Amino acid sequence: MQKGRRQALSVVLSQVLVGALVAIVCHAIEGARAGASALLGTGIGVAATSLMALAMLRHGEGVSAAQAAIGFLTGWLVKVGFTVALLVMALRSPQVEAVPLIVAYAATFVGYWIGAARANGGSATTKQNS
Repeated sequence: MQKGRRQALSVVLSQVLVGALVAIVCHAIEGARAGASALLGTGIGVAATSLMALAMLRHGEGVSAAQAAIGFLTGWLVKVGFTVALLVMALRSPQVEAVPLIVAYAATFVGYWIGAARANGGSATTKQNS
């Protein structure tokens, strides 16, 4: 379970870093409103991933396969519903620029894969050195 928490933290931190970089670029190119919109997109991606991680990891160790599957499905459904609701609310706001928001949200997927690769790479190295 500790490994799962470390992996989730690695993924979320990578998403934050990638999203922050996108927001900085958006701010530099298009201004404060674009940067803020990109930060909002990053926040939506990070919050959704965090919710799914919490749903999947809430049972602790010794969980049955059925409980793990239900935790995964529940987490995924909450993540999708939460994401859609927040994206719809954000895109309906006249203060939010759609392109930076969507680009930063999509960038959190890149952060997800970077974090997952880092977390799994570290686990493989640890196992080989044991």
